[in-house]
This record gives sequence, structure tokens and C-alpha cells, in this order.
Amino acid sequence: MSTPDPSEWAELAPHPGDHNLPAGRHELHRSRLLAAIAQETRTRKPARAALRPALAVAVLVLVVAGVGVGLATTSGDEPSAALPSPAASSPAARPAPPGAVGKMRAYGTVRQLTDTADLVVRGEVVSVTDGRAVYRVAEVLYRAPDAPVSTEITLVADSAGRPGQPTVLYLALSDPEAHGYAPLSGDFGIFDIAGDRVTSRSPSRSVTGLRTEDAASAGRGFVTTLAELRHVARERG
Repeated sequence: MSTPDPSEWAELAPHPGDHNLPAGRHELHRSRLLAAIAQETRTRKPARAALRPALAVAVLVLVVAGVGVGLATTSGDEPSAALPSPAASSPAARPAPPGAVGKMRAYGTVRQLTDTADLVVRGEVVSVTDGRAVYRVAEVLYRAPDAPVSTEITLVADSAGRPGQPTVLYLALSDPEAHGYAPLSGDFGIFDIAGDRVTSRSPSRSVTGLRTEDAASAGRGFVTTLAELRHVARERG
């Protein structure tokens, strides 16, 4: 509200001379009335000026509070989903389980067996005790650089054949400290020898070819020669 112009005060405060007042009192009364009006005008403006910053601060507080509430809630009454942490966003690395090569796996060719094996040997089981077989090695067809081998090795499976039965085994190192091996996928890694003829131990768990799979041979025992097995082993080096 702007301060009234002095010329307008007469309209705001009419001259009291029209009233029946004692002599001289009308001027005093009029002066006091105009002074009160001026005083009210001067005090009202600073009060409003002081009130404006307070109102601005209050509005700012309400705006900030509203933003906080908006971030804490979603539309409706459903709570907002928490943002995933970087650790949760990035996929966790899963190491391969130990001994995975010895798990059941279908092999289609002798080449696949050779490329997977740590050791390929010809020999025979000597004895079986408590689920472990002692295998006497007569020939090493392939050995990985870190695969230990001697004239006798330990098989951590008793299904490698009966004692005295010549076999070719495709083995995975399963117990390095005890030099223990296991045939790849059970019967897939076992071949029985009769003369120079080599036959897969199991018709159902058998490869179907040397280097290329043959669907027509599925479900039948794979037959080849010992010389062919040696040749494929040499290809790996």
C-alpha cells in the first residue's frame, strides 16, 4: 500500500471544524489524526517488507519437502523401487566347477575325446579296492604336459574293466596329488581291445566316428583299430 499524498489527507480526515468542539481543539484533533495515519502508513510498509523474505523461505521449504516426497514415492501408493547398486547390476562371475571335464558329457568322435583328455593310455586293470582301480600302463598315446604318469596309475572309478582286460582309456586328471584319473564321461572314455580291434565299451555311450560323427552309427558300439587311435592322438601332438 503506497503512502497517501498529503493533498489527499483532507479527504481521508475531514476538517473537524464542522463539529461542536472548543476553540483550537479542532486543529489539534486534526493534527493528531493525520499523524496517526502517517505513522500507520510508515510502519505497515516495513512490516510487509520483512514478511516477504519469510514467505519466500517458507515457500522454498515446502517445495523442497514436496520434491523429497515425490522421490520417495511413485504414483499411487506403491513404494518406489530401489536403484540397484553397481555390484548388483553387474553380473557376478561364476567360476567353472572343478572336475567339470569328468562330468557326464556326450562325445561324438574320437578326436573330441583326444582333444579333451589329459592322458590317453593303453593297458589293463591290475586290481580294484574300495572303488579305486590300479591300472598298469603299457603305452602312452597322449599325455598333457602337466599330467603325471608312471607304469601304474590310480583310477578313481571301478568301471574301467575287469582285471586282465586290455583297454584304451581317455582320462581326465581328477586327483593331482594322488595321480588319480577318471575316464571321460564314464563309458565314453573306455575302449576294449581284442587283438588290433578296438571297440567302445558301451553301445549307447559311444562315439560314432574318428574325426566326423556318423549318425547312422548311433546306438551301436564304435569299432576301429589301435593304429587309428594312435594316429588321432599324434595329431594333437
